[in-house]
Amino acid sequence: MKILINCSNLRVGGGLQVAHSFLHEIKSNIEHDFLVVLSENLQPQINKDDFGRNFQFVNYSIKPSVAKTVFGRDKKLDDLEHIFQPEVVFSVFGPTYWRPKTKHICGFAKPDYIYKDSPYFKQISLFQKMKLSAMEFFHMLDFTRNNDLLIAENPDVTRILAQKVPQKVVTITNFYNQIFEDESLWDKSIQINESKETLKLLTISANYPHKNLAIIKKVIPVLKNQFPSFQFKFFLTIDRSEFGISETDSLNQNIEFLGKVAINQCPSLYSQCDFLFLPTLLECFSASYCEAMFMQKPILTSNLSFATGICGKAAQYFNPMDENDIANTIYELATNNELQNEIKAFGIPQLKTFDSSQIRAKKYIELITSKDAIKR
Repeated sequence: MKILINCSNLRVGGGLQVAHSFLHEIKSNIEHDFLVVLSENLQPQINKDDFGRNFQFVNYSIKPSVAKTVFGRDKKLDDLEHIFQPEVVFSVFGPTYWRPKTKHICGFAKPDYIYKDSPYFKQISLFQKMKLSAMEFFHMLDFTRNNDLLIAENPDVTRILAQKVPQKVVTITNFYNQIFEDESLWDKSIQINESKETLKLLTISANYPHKNLAIIKKVIPVLKNQFPSFQFKFFLTIDRSEFGISETDSLNQNIEFLGKVAINQCPSLYSQCDFLFLPTLLECFSASYCEAMFMQKPILTSNLSFATGICGKAAQYFNPMDENDIANTIYELATNNELQNEIKAFGIPQLKTFDSSQIRAKKYIELITSKDAIKR
């Protein structure tokens, strides 16, 4: 079968991680012919020499527009489809801003269109709400018009999304990238130079508003005031300019900005830090949870349904809107080794409830090649 894998719209975050993992898992597949469209940010992370002759690669980043959403046309992708003549197109995540002429299967990872009760919506301005509402209208129009089948990352999202779209929705979960399992592939160039006494809290995330990273600005003063002898530091994979503080701000004493990191740099960062800290307000599924479980790092995250549903007992939870609760939870876990060990122990069995990277890739291929996949 001829399969076009569309990654032209992937820019940052979990979408890149999933695409990278999927492509790695199918590189030895010789049953099908693949044309893979790589976005500008994904292309440097893919070694094309690792793939067989049945793989073709094209570098292209689609530019989103209302017209493409409504009409589903993009000249570059249209031309590629015309030349390659695929029997099916798989877009790792949407919105795709494109409607191929053949069967189109697409991943869905837009939690702000699913979890309307999130506290995220209470903290944004009226203008932001109006902007988000407009984006949701066009993105959901894209999902419903330009795709034949949608893939969600957890059953709860599948259930809610199925009530919003006419297509069939199936569940294939996220997972950590297989790079985590092979230390020889780790890039250890980023070294964290902190004393053992300093608690190191790692957040691997782009600075999306729903990630709620700004709460750290409030948490740091609380920790310093309530626990003056407590040594801690947050490690963020963003630039200082994104965080809105100057080089002379006192918050810098307790934050290190690592900048954007590649997938193969993540395992080493986990190994050098103590906790995963994720104060997010919206997720369909964060691979960070799986990564921390595999690396045996205690998880500190939001007490919201998507997080508790994914992590179960393998995390310690806090109110993501309450800096005092966050600070107390951090300190309590940091000073309780028994609780840390309990959380780590729950992580391994919790991982077994998700599709591994190998199983996920297998399910993707089975779904893509199934003649009955799009029937609802």
